[in-house]
Amino acid sequence: MLKKGIERLQKAQAELLETVKELDKAKKQFTHLQRSNEVAKDKAADVEARLRKSDRRIFHTKASLQKLSAKFSARLAEHSRQLAGVHNEYSFALVSATAHLEHYWRVELPAAMQALDGDLYERLREHLSAASRTEVETCRAIRDCFQGIAEASARVCREQDLILFLQEHPSFTLAPEQHLQLTRVEEVCLLPPGDDGANLEKEARRWATRVARDRKNKVHSEEVLQRLEARRQQVTEVEAAAVERQMEEVRENIRKAEVSRVKAEARLALLRAAGLDVDTWLAGAMVGAGEEAPTGLDPAEFDDYEDSDEPDEDDEPGPAARTYPYTCRVIFGYQGCQADELSITQGEELEIIEDGDAEEWVKARNKAGQVGYVPEKYLLSLGGEPGAGAGPPGPSALQRQLSSIMAAELVLEPGAWLVRALYDYEGQSPEELSFPEGAIIRVLPHAAGEVDDGFWTGDFDGRVGVFPSLVVEELTGARGPTGQELPSPSPPPFSPPGLTPGASLVPNPSPEASLLGGCRQDGTGSGQSSPDLAATRLRPLRAPPPPPGRAPEPDPELHFS
Repeated sequence: MLKKGIERLQKAQAELLETVKELDKAKKQFTHLQRSNEVAKDKAADVEARLRKSDRRIFHTKASLQKLSAKFSARLAEHSRQLAGVHNEYSFALVSATAHLEHYWRVELPAAMQALDGDLYERLREHLSAASRTEVETCRAIRDCFQGIAEASARVCREQDLILFLQEHPSFTLAPEQHLQLTRVEEVCLLPPGDDGANLEKEARRWATRVARDRKNKVHSEEVLQRLEARRQQVTEVEAAAVERQMEEVRENIRKAEVSRVKAEARLALLRAAGLDVDTWLAGAMVGAGEEAPTGLDPAEFDDYEDSDEPDEDDEPGPAARTYPYTCRVIFGYQGCQADELSITQGEELEIIEDGDAEEWVKARNKAGQVGYVPEKYLLSLGGEPGAGAGPPGPSALQRQLSSIMAAELVLEPGAWLVRALYDYEGQSPEELSFPEGAIIRVLPHAAGEVDDGFWTGDFDGRVGVFPSLVVEELTGARGPTGQELPSPSPPPFSPPGLTPGASLVPNPSPEASLLGGCRQDGTGSGQSSPDLAATRLRPLRAPPPPPGRAPEPDPELHFS
């Protein structure tokens, strides 16, 4: 019980720390822009004063002063516009942190203390009462004394002990209400962003949806918790531990939903104070959440609730999205079946220009200038992303590249494998390879009976040479003997794209015909896509392309670099 209580308190404190970090980040950005705005304002005022006084000095003319005035005025306007947006973000962070801190003091800390106490006082009351009653029955001579002890024992409770504990330890008393304020601002408020309120309307819709979702998740979690409690009374002791773990997960989901709802309601209150019709969005979101509520709940299918202040799926992508364009090489050929798909051949190089309109699909351009959608798992990234040389790739980019490398491992010849350069290496002789840090090198198979002298033979960027094995790390394991036959590879699995808007959901008597109806009978597809068509609809659902029968022979033009 002590361990669970401490873990729960640590989780709550970690979440509060993250909220404070977000607030500090917003404060620094607001302070920086405020200082820049003041500097620009001072410079513009100085130039205006010199223009009025005709104080052009020796290095300035009236025309140059007018240009400076226009320049500083434009800069001041730009800083003012940016300051309004950052001011709003800072205000959101302030009210969110205030609500989170108040929730921590009023709900989570007392709950953690109660969890640490457990049922100690109930058990203590029961034992003392039982002992008192026994002594009353067995010891008639001292009945009056033990009767008083029994009455006093019946008054033992956690609330009274808590009052005495707080009197002895004032540091555990409830802290006064915390109200975080903007620097040099008496009241937290929103500034008009300069887009006729469209941005704030979007924020109102977003947080109203979040409140409705949190309330729905809490209601559903409570229903699941009730079903789990009823189920725990019926299962055996072996299964009771698993049910108890599920109940703990559900309670954690309820707590996270409460924290998220409190923070979202604080943001909505700030938007309501700014004059937005928050109640309309909130009522619509509540109705939508009620319509989406499931009729039955299965505890086995219950997912953990993840609290996040990040934008929902319909929001714009953040700065952590992929950087386009970048270059890839085709490791599995694919024949397009729809008008907006691109037919590709093995070994062909493509330029990835943007995400696809369905998961695991991307939009690519070939050397002929044709653009279309291709399966992402059929490609191997060759790098070439802007800014890639400034530092090591991020975790998501490295994960995607390694995923492609593991898929490409299927088409390597027997005995070959892939390595990654740990450092930059400059060849000391014409026979040695030169490559930068992070380069992907295909190590060629060793000859029969060859002794490993610390230098491997590899292929990088179309050039074959030797290099020291100490400067690389293995990405894929070495293959077996050269004569070993590879298993028949299959393309990596990928999720098919969604249905087109307005498509009928009535069961089709011929599913194969509906899935493959978009492909031509002769197996050919158009490699040219229509940007307007791809931007306005999703591609129809279809079966994935058939896998190749065997691993293809090594292509001298196909290099993994």
